[in-house]
Amino acid sequence: MKIGIPDALCNKKDKVLYESFFEGLKVEVIYSHPTTKQTLNDGIKRAIDEECLASKIFLGHVEELAKRSKKEKIDYIFIPRICTFGNRKTVCVKFYALYDICKNLFDQKMITLNIDVDKKKGELQAFIMLGKALGKSSSESILSYIKAKQKQKSVMLQRLKEQNNQILKENMNILVVAHPYIYEDHYIGAPICNYLEKEGVHLVFADRNSSSFNKKDLKAYETISKSIYWKYNIDLLNGIVEYLEKVDGILYLSVFPCGTDCLVNELAMRKIKEVPSINLILDEQDGMAGVYTRLESFMDILKMKKKKEKSGVYEKV
Repeated sequence: MKIGIPDALCNKKDKVLYESFFEGLKVEVIYSHPTTKQTLNDGIKRAIDEECLASKIFLGHVEELAKRSKKEKIDYIFIPRICTFGNRKTVCVKFYALYDICKNLFDQKMITLNIDVDKKKGELQAFIMLGKALGKSSSESILSYIKAKQKQKSVMLQRLKEQNNQILKENMNILVVAHPYIYEDHYIGAPICNYLEKEGVHLVFADRNSSSFNKKDLKAYETISKSIYWKYNIDLLNGIVEYLEKVDGILYLSVFPCGTDCLVNELAMRKIKEVPSINLILDEQDGMAGVYTRLESFMDILKMKKKKEKSGVYEKV
């Protein structure tokens, strides 16, 4: 059996978990290719104008897998349905609707993972039901899920350890406040990260923080806001709090017109004044020259500030 996974949105965030679970059930995983202009154009044709750039890219990835399905004998395309996590924690409604949208847009067999804790559909139960839909027993699914969670935790810890080991005072450290489906995307976010790294910047990713492993850090975000309830944005805010005193600047990176990121990033920028920041909102336009010019100016500001701090001229207010 073969499962096609669109390499976008939450499939980026939980890639290790999903891939390990399917492999544990002896199901072959086939990913869509990295995002290109064609991927985006295909997604735009399928989407309504009001959908965010990330959603349009996701639809483009589903389109590609649907076209490849007959030739590569893909049995199902995997579209998770992520809703609530309990304790008033939820996600953007686009994650609620993706499976139903894709079911209506594409003539292709699809399979889902339905996580909705508020309706008593927790993660373990969701994976058991997913395994059942693939013809696997509950025991097989539970064992595969446990191993997949262990592998995911191990990978996350390793990434966190490597990231923390590279945060050195002599480096130019910039905190990237963005979701993995933005900063890892080959077409929209990765070129920006690559540009900064070529300029000698060490990137610190806000979603890679200790809150996933330390319960004491789960509510770190409340120093910025106690009323935020979007789970993925809370993860980013926890990262901001953890790394704030270790970085030279903050890059807020989001896509147009994401409502949750727009609100939360604006809130963070208004609350956090001690570290310089830049806010980049990516859209469907191709030109990156303006983006690189803004980043270049931002880095000049950070270099000047760092130079003054070393000479003792600059004093924090």
